[in-house]
Amino acid sequence: MTNIFNQSQKDFLFLQDHFHQMEKAKDIVDQLIDLILNYRQSGHPGGSRSKVHMLLSLMLSGAMRWDIRHPKKPFADRFILSAGHTIPLVYCTLALIDEALRIKYAQTGDPCYLMDEADTNMLVWEDLLSFRRRGGLSGHAEITDKTLFIKFNTGPSGHGSPAAAGEALALKRAGAGEVKVFMIEGEAGLTPGAVHETMNSAWGLNLDNLVLLVDWNDFGIDNHKVSDVVYGTPEDWIGSHGWHVIGADEGSEWANVTKTLLEIAALQPADQKPKAAWFKTRKGRGYLKYDNASHGSPHKMDSETFWETKKPFVEKYGAEFKNYLGSAPADEAGVMEEFRANLSAVMDVLKADQDLVDFLANRLVEIGDRVPESVESFCLGDGQKTPFMDERLYDFENYPNVLYKNQVKRLQTGQPLQIGERG
Repeated sequence: MTNIFNQSQKDFLFLQDHFHQMEKAKDIVDQLIDLILNYRQSGHPGGSRSKVHMLLSLMLSGAMRWDIRHPKKPFADRFILSAGHTIPLVYCTLALIDEALRIKYAQTGDPCYLMDEADTNMLVWEDLLSFRRRGGLSGHAEITDKTLFIKFNTGPSGHGSPAAAGEALALKRAGAGEVKVFMIEGEAGLTPGAVHETMNSAWGLNLDNLVLLVDWNDFGIDNHKVSDVVYGTPEDWIGSHGWHVIGADEGSEWANVTKTLLEIAALQPADQKPKAAWFKTRKGRGYLKYDNASHGSPHKMDSETFWETKKPFVEKYGAEFKNYLGSAPADEAGVMEEFRANLSAVMDVLKADQDLVDFLANRLVEIGDRVPESVESFCLGDGQKTPFMDERLYDFENYPNVLYKNQVKRLQTGQPLQIGERG
C-alpha cells in the first residue's frame, strides 16, 4: 500500500512539470471534437468536451495501468465509457496520442513505440473522417479493432454500469483483483434504476477494484438542472450506497483533476468497498453552447459561432484552417476536402511541437511498461473443468440434428424430421 501511494506521489510530481503540455493536448482534442461534429452535423459536443481533462489525466497520470500499444494485455486496467454517446471524446483523444506514437516510431524506428497490428488497431486522425458514416467510427462506444481501449459497447446513459461491475467481479473471482475497472459517467447517467442496483451489488460484492468517475455538470438533455429534480450531490448519490467518494471542485484544472484521480486509484479501503471520484465541470466548456443546449447539438456547419470556437486555437498556436471564417461548402466533396484539411491543420500543431510528441509518446510507453505480464494469484479454474476442455463441443458430427438448417426448416413447416440429414 505504501508503495502505491509513493508511486502516486511520484506521478503527480512528474506531471506538475508537464501540465502545460497536457493543456496543449487538451486544446488539440477539443478542436478535433469540434471538427468531426461540425462536418458530420451530428454527435454530442457538450459532454465530450467536459470530460477531456478527466480522460487525458486518466491516461497519462499513472492512475490507470494500461498499455495503448498492446490493448489485449489481460492484466491491464479496463476502461468503460458508460456515457457512450460522448464517444467523440475517446476517438479524438486516441487520434492525438496514437499520432504521437506514430511520429515517434517514424523518427526512431524503435519498436517500443509500435502498436500491435498497427495497420488495423491504431486509430489515426484520418479515421476521424469516417465519424458516424457507414463502415466508419460509430456514434456510440463500440469495441472494434481501433477502439480496443474500450471494454464494453455502450450508448444510453447508465448503460455501462452493470457491465463494469461484472468485469470487476470476474477479475476478483479470478484472483486478479489488482486489475481495476474505470468507468466514466455523467450525473444524469446515475439516475437509471439499473445503476442503483449495480451500486448496491458492487458494495455487497466488495468490488474495491471498481472505480466510478463522474462528470458533474448539473445538466443532461432537459432544460432544467439535474439538481432541480434529483436531490443531493455525488456524496449523497454514491456515498449513500456505501462507496468511498472523493471529488474535485475544479474539474477542468490539471492539478486538481490529476491529484483526485491518483488518490482514488491508490486508495485501498480496508472494507474492500467500491470507489468513486467526481469532477465539477461545465457541459460545453469552451464550445460557446453550454449546459443542455450542447447535448447532441453541434453548431451549424461553418457557422459564425463555430468559427468563433476556432479563434483561440488560431491565435494561440497559429493553426491555419481551410476556409477560415467562410461559409460551408456547397457539395459533399467540398465538405470532405475541407474536413480533411482542417483535421490536418490541428494535427500540424502537434507535429510542430517535438516536446509534446516526446512527452506523450514516452509517457505512454512508460505507463504501458507497468502492466504486469502475469498476476501470481490469478487462477481461472483448474484448466480441466472449463467448457472449452470438453471435446464434445468440437464433435460436430454428433451434434443434434435439430441444429442444422434443413431440420429447423422442417420443424417450422411441420414436416417430419429426417434422421441423419445435415445441411
